[in-house]
Amino acid sequence: MKKTFVFILMVLLSHNTVFSQEKIWNETDAQKEQRLKWWTDDRFGMFIHWGLYALPARHEWVKNQERLTNEDYQKYFDNFNPDLYNPREWAKMAKAAGMKYAVITTKHHEGFCLFDSKFTDYKVPNTAIGKDLLKEWVDAFRAEGLKIGFYYSLIDWHHPDFTVDRCHPQRTDDKAKLAELNKNRDMSKYREYLHNQVRELLTNYGKVDMLWLDFSYPGENGKGHKDWDSEKLIKMVRELQPGILVNDRLDLKEYEDGWDFTTPEQYKVSKWPEGKSAKSALGNLSDFQRIVGLLSRRSHLERHQTIACIVN
Repeated sequence: MKKTFVFILMVLLSHNTVFSQEKIWNETDAQKEQRLKWWTDDRFGMFIHWGLYALPARHEWVKNQERLTNEDYQKYFDNFNPDLYNPREWAKMAKAAGMKYAVITTKHHEGFCLFDSKFTDYKVPNTAIGKDLLKEWVDAFRAEGLKIGFYYSLIDWHHPDFTVDRCHPQRTDDKAKLAELNKNRDMSKYREYLHNQVRELLTNYGKVDMLWLDFSYPGENGKGHKDWDSEKLIKMVRELQPGILVNDRLDLKEYEDGWDFTTPEQYKVSKWPEGKSAKSALGNLSDFQRIVGLLSRRSHLERHQTIACIVN
């Protein structure tokens, strides 16, 4: 009985030691609380969903849902020209509505970059608009005192080395056909591309307050932390931007510090604030409504972007 007790105690102590080592970087609870303070306090921001999918205007997953090839999708790149783009106006109205921060899609699953990247030609400077839209957006929102966040898709349906999986537009259940589709694709090359682009985003645009990485789907014919080399990626993120907040889609839930906030989708709150609390939480609601109206009246090339307001 005594030996059994000692053995159980050793196992528990061993387990506790392993558990306590599940951290990626050194940060005390007090330091983390301080780093997250603005996020806890500010609570109201904007999420701007924008990419080539604004042109077909049938959801940002249109390439996936309609099984479109890169050739099918090219017409949206060729015709992308948001001629009424005015982020300064957006930023001023966001501030007037009481927003404290904003996040924008720098690259969604389609692979198109709203920023100037030296690692691809599939980027906004090579469209008719001919310039880095992200830089203007960052400058405009910073000028109004708002914090900024970048959404970046881990997935890339345009990149030639991103392997076809169960979420890919060219997905198939035929294993022989899948092997044929992937025989010339190399995830190690794509992984390097991913890391290089995240480094660009966190190096070329000054202080970045938040990073949304999207998303992991581990399991059969899926992708998880090994595909992204998530541990190495988040270490780089923390080194480049020590104060940054990172969401929970790197498939690093087993790490205590593998994420800062959770990002559920596909549901809404049961009830919005009412009465006096609404004004304090949401700022001036008429300004908020004007933002939605303004953005819905943009040119045809812009008006279908998805604008979401976040109350965290």
